[in-house]
Amino acid sequence: MQITTRVAKTGTLGLVVLGLVAGLVHGLPEPADVAVRPSVERDQAAWRMPLDGWAQPAGGKQDYAENLAVQPCLRHAGIDFPVPWATSAGLEAASDADETPERGNPSPALSWTRPLDADLARTRGYHGPSAAGANEDGIREWGQDPERNAAFADASQPAVSRCFHEGYRTLGLDDEDGTAQTASMTAKRLTYVAATAARQDDAVVAAAARWRSCMAPSGVRDLPASPAEMPSESVRRQFGTDIGSTPVQDAEVAVAERDVACQASSGYRRALYDAEWHRLLHVTATDAAALGAAEPQQLAVDRRLDRTIERLAPEAPADVD
Repeated sequence: MQITTRVAKTGTLGLVVLGLVAGLVHGLPEPADVAVRPSVERDQAAWRMPLDGWAQPAGGKQDYAENLAVQPCLRHAGIDFPVPWATSAGLEAASDADETPERGNPSPALSWTRPLDADLARTRGYHGPSAAGANEDGIREWGQDPERNAAFADASQPAVSRCFHEGYRTLGLDDEDGTAQTASMTAKRLTYVAATAARQDDAVVAAAARWRSCMAPSGVRDLPASPAEMPSESVRRQFGTDIGSTPVQDAEVAVAERDVACQASSGYRRALYDAEWHRLLHVTATDAAALGAAEPQQLAVDRRLDRTIERLAPEAPADVD
């Protein structure tokens, strides 16, 4: 038995979906005419957006940090089963792979709204991040351990509940009424919609044409009209970018680095960032209420989770990238 906050969050998701359906029945969409104070400073290099402060960290990372944080208290309650190793980067990658727009997620992970940057182009080309550090098999085996489940069954339930509630408060994850989860879903949905719409902005379309001219010497035979459509089909096939086990090749990195350089020199990155940022400065009254019900403190929570994992997680095997 692996006790986490996921049950409560699932219930909140159901309420949000019902709310969306009810809104459609009553004639939404509403006008996006309510101003929002940005929760972060503008930062194109980090691709910070106005609603980022409400977007909760990766769900897998939250659960893992929770389990690490409550372990000393559970040990006193008679439940002594050390948490397996995992890494923040691996947990984030696994969560991002789950929270995708392709799977119909209306509030995809923020990673799906951010263009390729120079560091990722240099280290990964067009390959995605490795989820090996999530140690999903090890954590699943630990969570389903019959002896661990029996220890939970035999322990004092008030003591167990107290351990988890103390852990939630310590990490800043307590959300009994679901307002933080609802605000997070709202922020992620609006950011994804803004990122998609920004690509149609006149200045962005014009910059994309300049990017395409800059990319012509790259040799990509099916070069798309916009960086948002990279990697193209031929690049995916040639370098196996959708297959995590394939190595990142020098030729792939060369194309990716030229891609990022052309985005900068053509003005595409600046135009896209400006268009997306400005779209997020006004929201509907309904979305403003959802955001206003929670504090935009999730970036601080994310840093707290990283510190907790760095401090308490067992060492990862040497062969985990």
